[in-house]
Amino acid sequence: MIAEPGLSLLDEEGRLMVKIEGNAGVETAALLKQELVRAHIAHDVAIDWAEAEHVETCVLQVLLALRKWLLDRGLSLVVEKDNSKVRGYLTVSGLSEYFPVRDHLPEVPSSEGSNA
Repeated sequence: MIAEPGLSLLDEEGRLMVKIEGNAGVETAALLKQELVRAHIAHDVAIDWAEAEHVETCVLQVLLALRKWLLDRGLSLVVEKDNSKVRGYLTVSGLSEYFPVRDHLPEVPSSEGSNA
């Protein structure tokens, strides 16, 4: 897959990982769209934008189109590594629900009140 400054598409554990770093703008959106068209996506897609400074709307539009394409095929798009700046923008813009965060931590039963 590709690895360009600010954008990487990697095949990880049977899924495609889209890694976005720095200031992701029009150039990133165009490259992402181009590479997604070339990719033969057969599995879920995860996003890692933990190192993103800013993700412009045009990048989110490409990701929303990808999400729709995936959902139409019974696949999913989730955020693997989130970013508080990006999450804040998604919340304010009403897009947060379209980019759910994968929960990594299994629930651990509380030890309070047990006699172990």
